[in-house]
Amino acid sequence: METKRVNGWRTAAIIAMILCLALAILCIAVLAPKSRGAEKQPTGAEAELKSWSADSAARDSLVAYVEAVTEEGGADYIPARDRIAVFDMDGTLTCETYYTYYDTMMFIEYCLVDHPERVSDELKEIAASIKPGYLADENLARNFAKAYAGMTMEEFYQYVVEFGEKKTESFNNMRYIDNFYLPMAEVVKYLYDNGFTIYVISGTERTTTRAIVANSPIRDYVTPNHVIGTDFEVKQPGHEDEPSNLNFKYENGDELILTGGFIQKNLNANKSIYVEREIGQRPVLAFGNSGSDTSMMNYTIDSRNPYRAEAYMVVADDNVREWGKQDWETKSAEYTAKGYIPISMKNDFAVIYPEGVTIADEQYHERSYASAAETAAPAEEPQTASDVTLSDDPSDFVLLSEAVPDAILEIRYYSTYNFVGERIDGYEEPLAMLTAEAAAALRDVSDELKGMGYRLKIFDAYRPQMAVTHFMNWALDTEDTRMKEYFYPELEKDVLFPQGYIAEHSGHSRGSTVDLTLFDMTTEKEVDMGGTFDYFGELSHPDYTGITEEQYANRML
Repeated sequence: METKRVNGWRTAAIIAMILCLALAILCIAVLAPKSRGAEKQPTGAEAELKSWSADSAARDSLVAYVEAVTEEGGADYIPARDRIAVFDMDGTLTCETYYTYYDTMMFIEYCLVDHPERVSDELKEIAASIKPGYLADENLARNFAKAYAGMTMEEFYQYVVEFGEKKTESFNNMRYIDNFYLPMAEVVKYLYDNGFTIYVISGTERTTTRAIVANSPIRDYVTPNHVIGTDFEVKQPGHEDEPSNLNFKYENGDELILTGGFIQKNLNANKSIYVEREIGQRPVLAFGNSGSDTSMMNYTIDSRNPYRAEAYMVVADDNVREWGKQDWETKSAEYTAKGYIPISMKNDFAVIYPEGVTIADEQYHERSYASAAETAAPAEEPQTASDVTLSDDPSDFVLLSEAVPDAILEIRYYSTYNFVGERIDGYEEPLAMLTAEAAAALRDVSDELKGMGYRLKIFDAYRPQMAVTHFMNWALDTEDTRMKEYFYPELEKDVLFPQGYIAEHSGHSRGSTVDLTLFDMTTEKEVDMGGTFDYFGELSHPDYTGITEEQYANRML
């Protein structure tokens, strides 16, 4: 079919409608880290660490430590500039038992489901052979690097984000990106609010870790440059075989690509080496969960640290809400002997995951990938958004993933990170749809923005009426305020409908409204507009004056 053409004035009107509604109805999103002053006083620990058990000794120990090191004039006081906390990711901040790590499952899916045409038969065999109990060593990491050879850094980052939308079979109602332990995410925020600088030090590849963190509950507290991970080799196209990067220079418009080469796995002693190399001073708090984290822990609590320091180890001993198999008595004794403070997932975590997430009947589901690898045809993805053919009928609904392929989709109501705190009715898949006419206009906007170095990031488009009904029913339950601190801290829940923050009949249900923000292709971050998606308050108004000039200018783009 031929692409439906929209008259110039009509296109302009629809573009204006889309962008204005995105600002005025539900603020254009931004997830950049919040600014903070040099010094902050301790905040209410009980309120911030609400997913911890009331009698948790580990939580009490951490709170006592924070209160001591933030008490100006106290014996253990640490200036804010030196309050550095380092966190391992897999098994410490996130789940690593479905049936294994995020990056391993992503490698399997990439090789055998999503892009078998791009990888060798050897890599397919390696991916298909991974079973519970496999060895996650450096050799496997080298194969990860080979799989993504030729991808630009932006393409790779986006694939990590897209993979996160897939559901894991080891848990019910969990996408891979929903894998953060709520109590540990609260610790990150608690420390940040008390003047700590947070680093994530992971054995997962660096860009993968950055993409995971940037789409997680700790996104506001960890900047991309504070993520340290395993490194794959990166060069410019045409120079992949150069023995040294000193033999060529980056020029305007050049791409950076993964070569398939491998540099270093960030585990064991490398964690302490990376901390010294990239941070340049000893942390005062460290959090881990396994032997591969002990070098980082020991480096933190080394007797030569000029400040009081502590290290905490998460023990996976909960086999009811998690797939934990560790013995608490054994592990807690081992870690205590080494000077670490053990954390029991079973006893210290009152809640582990968002409501509705439970372990599946089986941790590991045997799957046959052969047919996917054998029958997968090379995908002919459009080179530009303009190559996509839309319906001849402007009232038809079309998928934005096809109509505007350059857009990044983060469908919040499919996730649990929204003002309700659970997946919204009608969002059975992480899809975004608009009418063909609105999609055509949005595609024109996308093309123009791409020339300016931006991509669209879409949070919501067509919204089924059952979702609006879900919102209304949620509003009636005045006791359910679990997401208040994130989305409506200045308002009482019972005013959200009367004051128009949530509408009983939404333009989204007509398929002509979209909620979005801009993604900077250079920084690989959302453009800072001084607010967050679905924030109910004055901050969300497009003419709000309590933001910086730069943030206001970004809103006017």
